[in-house]
Amino acid sequence: MNGQPKRTSPWVWVGAGCLGAVVLAVGALAAVGFFGYRKVKQMETELKDPQARTAKVQKILGTQHLPEGYHAVVGMSVPFVMDMAMLSDVEPDFRDGRQHGALGERGFIYVRTLSAGNDREQLRDYFEGRTDDADVLRRNNIRLDRTGEVLRRGVIDMTDGAKLMYMAQRGQLDMAASRAQGITTVMLLDCKGDTRQRFGIWFGPEPKAAGKPGAGKTAAAKPDLTGTPADEGAIREFMDHFRLCGS
Repeated sequence: MNGQPKRTSPWVWVGAGCLGAVVLAVGALAAVGFFGYRKVKQMETELKDPQARTAKVQKILGTQHLPEGYHAVVGMSVPFVMDMAMLSDVEPDFRDGRQHGALGERGFIYVRTLSAGNDREQLRDYFEGRTDDADVLRRNNIRLDRTGEVLRRGVIDMTDGAKLMYMAQRGQLDMAASRAQGITTVMLLDCKGDTRQRFGIWFGPEPKAAGKPGAGKTAAAKPDLTGTPADEGAIREFMDHFRLCGS
């Protein structure tokens, strides 16, 4: 009915949730209500304008062109505190002030925040496989399925000078109000001379296992991970679209 107030898009509250966690983390409790309300309204305005939304996401990711097949979902910044950008293979629809449709099968989330002290070393230990304690991820608002199988870990030297540590896992990921099922690769980016925390999360569907010819119905080959978020070559190619150390 025309008399009913418009509902705020759920993607606004995804960003607002990230914002709230960061604001609390830096102790800005007195400004949460006023500042948070203003940022939510600003982001809601940007969400309704496809050009403004795309420009915001591109600025945060340090690129003029998004990867083929991906669309800007949300981008937000709090100066000197945090930046967040989200991509999806489904073009968002914000008609009547609400987002229609799901996140999609493939997506990318990037978050840059202030350094979390001792978490920095613990994150390195986790990504490099010296520990399997995922509590350090949960403290950074990233929740991985404990039962998910770790497919690969590695380190990539990126062309923009970043050192990228990654961990690819099969299972479910929850971050703020978003959820992904399939293969999720969590990345920790280390930029020279910058102590801020930079996370990248790339997710996509898991390929189906192919049966071995002539081996019968019970024998199955492992899924081919080529081109998925668990493929190191694909990770490098995808992340080369961005210049995160300079953004």
